[in-house]
Amino acid sequence: MKMISIGSKQIPYVRYDDQASQMHIHYYTGQTLTCSGVAPDQYRQLLQSPNRYDMIMRMTALQPGLTHQK
Repeated sequence: MKMISIGSKQIPYVRYDDQASQMHIHYYTGQTLTCSGVAPDQYRQLLQSPNRYDMIMRMTALQPGLTHQK
């Protein structure tokens, strides 16, 4: 699993599981949002984005299969 720092006030980091095509968004509240069906090229776009928080918001707005975990 690959970890990437987001540097926002709400999301410290995201983990990406390329085997399962899932992105796990970790919040400072302790909550985790799991996004299924995240392609490797979407993860690369996140890595290259100058504003990773905004990119995550765009990705999750388009993602119907989101699961919240604690």
